[in-house]
Amino acid sequence: MDERSLIEAACQDPKAFAALYDRYVDRIYGYAYRLTQDEEQAKDITSATFEKALRHLRSYRHKRVDGFRAWLYTIAHNEIARHYRRKAIFRRLLPRLEAQARMHQSQPDDTTPAHELHEALRRLAERDREIIVLRFLEGFTSAEVADILGCSVNNVYVRLHRALNRLREVLGELEQTNEHAGEDNDGTR
Repeated sequence: MDERSLIEAACQDPKAFAALYDRYVDRIYGYAYRLTQDEEQAKDITSATFEKALRHLRSYRHKRVDGFRAWLYTIAHNEIARHYRRKAIFRRLLPRLEAQARMHQSQPDDTTPAHELHEALRRLAERDREIIVLRFLEGFTSAEVADILGCSVNNVYVRLHRALNRLREVLGELEQTNEHAGEDNDGTR
C-alpha cells in the first residue's frame, strides 16, 4: 500500500496508523538517539513523535515535497528541541533539587536555597508538585511517570514543562522577597 493510502486509512481508523509507525519507527528512533545519545530519551522522543503524528494526522497535508517522512522528522526535531530545553531547565534547578533532597537530613534556615525550593514546591498546586517530585526527586523516567499518573508520555512532557515554568516563577518571587527583606534589614531602603 502506498503512503497516501496508508495515511487516508489511518485517518479513518487509528489502528491503521500501525503500518505508518512500522515503516518509520526505526528511522525516527535512530535520529533521536544520534542527537541525544540517550536510549531512554530517544524512546521518549520517538513515542511523543508518533503520538503527536497520530493526533494531528487529519491536519497533515500531502502537499509537502518530502511527504510524510519529512513531517515526522519535523515533529521529532521539535521534540528533541523540547528535550534540550527541559534538560537546560533541569541543569539550572539541579543544585536546588539536590539541596531539597539533603534538606530531609537537616533543617535549613529561611535563607538557604533548599528552603526556597521547599517553599516554592509547597506553593505549587499539588498536581505540579507531584510531577516535579516524581520526575526529579524520585528519579522516574518520563515513561514511568506516565504510567504512575495514567497519562501519555507526551502529556507528562507538557505538564512537566508547565510545572517547571510555574516553579521558576515562584522561585523568582521568593528571591525578590528575600532581596527586599535583605534591603530592609540592612537599612539601605
